Parts: sequence; structure tokens; C-alpha cells
Amino acid sequence: MKNTAVAAPSHRLDPEAKTSRPIRAHSIRAAGVLAAVAILGFLSWFRLPEVTRGTLWAEDAAVFLADTMSIGAWQSIADPYAGYLHTIPRLVSGIAYTVAPIDAYATLVSFLSCVVVAAVSVGTYFLSAQIFPHRSYRLMLALIPVLVPLGPLEVLGNVANLHWYLLWLCPWLLVYEPRGWTGRAGLFVATLAAATTEIIVGIFLPLALWSLVKRRNYAAPLALVAGIGLQLLATVADPRYAETPRLDSMQPLSVIYGFILQAVGSIWEPDARTMALNIVTFGGFAVVVPSIIVLGLLAYITIYGRASLKVAALYAAGAAAACWAAATVLNPSPEFDFANFSRDDWLSGFTFFRYAVTPSMFLLALVPMACAVAEDRGIIGRNRARYLAPVLMAVFLSTSYFEATPARQTGPEWTTGVRAAAAQCAADPSLTEAVIAVTPATWQVAVPCWVLSGR
Repeated sequence: MKNTAVAAPSHRLDPEAKTSRPIRAHSIRAAGVLAAVAILGFLSWFRLPEVTRGTLWAEDAAVFLADTMSIGAWQSIADPYAGYLHTIPRLVSGIAYTVAPIDAYATLVSFLSCVVVAAVSVGTYFLSAQIFPHRSYRLMLALIPVLVPLGPLEVLGNVANLHWYLLWLCPWLLVYEPRGWTGRAGLFVATLAAATTEIIVGIFLPLALWSLVKRRNYAAPLALVAGIGLQLLATVADPRYAETPRLDSMQPLSVIYGFILQAVGSIWEPDARTMALNIVTFGGFAVVVPSIIVLGLLAYITIYGRASLKVAALYAAGAAAACWAAATVLNPSPEFDFANFSRDDWLSGFTFFRYAVTPSMFLLALVPMACAVAEDRGIIGRNRARYLAPVLMAVFLSTSYFEATPARQTGPEWTTGVRAAAAQCAADPSLTEAVIAVTPATWQVAVPCWVLSGR
């Protein structure tokens, strides 16, 4: 019997073919991630009216741009403001100032801020895999930063309020378990950037301790501690308050009312005028439905959920309450004294605040957690039915896609101010700088004439 040699397929003999497969897979995945960030970035950006996209907000001009021009784009990153560091906002400001002419600064800052929000959403999708193995529930989580109802009100599209989105990202960084040194290094850098952008991340120290002790996950917890340490040094170097704020200046009942109205109520009704009318007409019944839904979701998860989901739900609810309480107690104002509001106060003084955005995001996270519990219990089948959950979530959040009235919708537009300032410098050679007004009123920034002339 004659033996015949059969040649092996060429790809089995070619070592380069074996190595090219993971490279190709990583390239495709990276391209998908970049595409997702781009799509979600534009989805966020188009929630803002055109005038808003071209208008600078407060610290974006008077602090971050001013420091970038005076100190330097990268040197200013380590400069504290109002008691803490602002790493990501200053980085975005530096990039926008470096790569574009000054008249495009506002538009580019607005767009890059939305890209950061999109990156937070995509990051949430991957980081939450430790709690949500199935992608449909992670997709629901990823929709929240981009579509949170109060986003366009004040926090979306400007760097001054990016820290609220980094606060949302922080717990997902802490629960993620990276693979290899590259993953650990990336997680450390991302957590350090978040912690040196938002000082309130200190509320996640218990979660960091749990991750460190129980899961032997060192990268994110150590970065969080390091970031908080740097923030404390910044506070000492540049105190936020001239004297220690009185923690009893806000009535506890007003803090509780505010949490229910702002963090819970804004999910259901993001229009402040409608909410005020409902309160005047129906009293506390105006927020009964969303409150029952939130409490019901929390109870359902804690009673029937697996251990990881129970911890996640309780921590989400606790983080929402802690974020609101910390923001309002440390920044007391008569606008937050809801327990003593009169009818006229409701009709003329009630509005939603940026402090409600992150708390409402944590409360919205209860929805995918409850869906995961329902799947574990067999209520949601392990088939196409569970893919309806993110679709329904997207539909619900999309109803308020344009709902919130942006604080910058009336300008003044940055390009108009730049042209006027450039004309002043050209008309008077003795001028060294010209002042450009931004929003809100009384905020402004002095721009050197050499910058206005095109650097």
C-alpha cells in the first residue's frame, strides 16, 4: 500500500498567521471602541443647542482658559482651584487651546467635554462586566451618562462640570479586575485621573478597602488613595473656604426633600416649571410615583438579588444620597431650603441643580440591576427578550433628550466676543489684553492681544 503525504494547511505552518489573529482582533475591538466613543460623543453634543455649544461656561473661561494662557497648557494641570485639583478639565482645556485658534476654543471645549462623557459611558460598559456578565445590562448602564435627563442643564458640554461624570465612573473602576500589568497600569492611571478631578470620590473609600482586602485588587484602590491624598494637599495649599463651613446650616428635612425632588423627581419630570406646578397643585404626591419605583427597585434587588447585586444596589443608593448631601451641605444656599418654600418660592424660585445629576445616575443604575435579578430568577428569559431591556431604557431616557433647558442657551457666544476683543486690540495698540464676557453674568476672561491676533 502506497503512503501519500498530505500537506498541512499553510496557515498551520506559518507562525505569523497565528500572531496576526490576536492583533487583528485587538485592532477590530479598538476600532469598535473608538467608533462607540465618537457616536456617543456626537449623541451627547447634539443634546445642546447650537448657541450653547459655542458659549463658554464660568470656570471654563475665567479659570481654566485664563490659567492655560498664563501658566501654560500642561503646567496648569497641577494648579489647584477652589480647594481641589481638576486634572481632566485642565487637560481638555489645554488640548483645546493648543490645537485650535482661540475663536474655536468654546466649540472645541464643548465637543471634547462630550467626548469625555462618551468615554465614561464606554468605560462603564467594560468595567461593569464584573457585576453584569451579559452585555445588555452593561449597555443600559452605558446609556445613563449620555442620556441622564438633567445632563444638558449645566453639566454637559463644559469642563467645569466634568467631575460629576468622573464621580460616576469611580466605583466601576474600583470593582473591575484587570488582567496583566498593562490593564493594571491603565486602571491605576484612570482612577488617579478621576480622583484628582473630583474630591468627593472619598465616599468610595469603603468600596476601595473591600476591593483591596477581599479581591486583592490593588491598582484602583491605591490610585484612589493617592488621588485623595493629592486632593487634601491641594486643599491645604488653596483652601476652598475662608473658614470652616457650618454643617448645621442646612435643615436635614430640606436635604431630604431636595434629594427626593432633585435626584429622584428629575428622572421622572426633568422640567423644573412643570415640577414646581405639580408640587404647588398636588404637594408631595407629585413625586410619589418615582419614589415608589426607586424604593421598589432597591427592595427587589436587596431581597432577591445575588450578593454582588445587593452590594451594588445598596452602594448605588448610598452614593446617590451621599453625593447630594455632601454637595448641598458644603455649599448651603437659600435655594436648597425646600422645607421652608412658600407657594411663591416654588413658582418663581424652584429649579433643578447640577448637584442632582450624579445622584440621579446612580439611582438609574438600579434599573439594569433589577433586570439582572429578574433574569437570575427566570422572569427575563436568556434569549432575545433580555435585549428589549436596553431598548426600553433608551426609549425612556430619550423622552428627555432635549428636555432640560441649558444654562448657556442665550449666550454670549464666544466667537462674537473674540471678534470684538480682537477689534479692540487692533484699534488700540497700547492695549495688552481685552476682556470677553461669558456666562453666567459677571463672569469674564481677559485674553492677551497676542493670543487674539493668532499667536
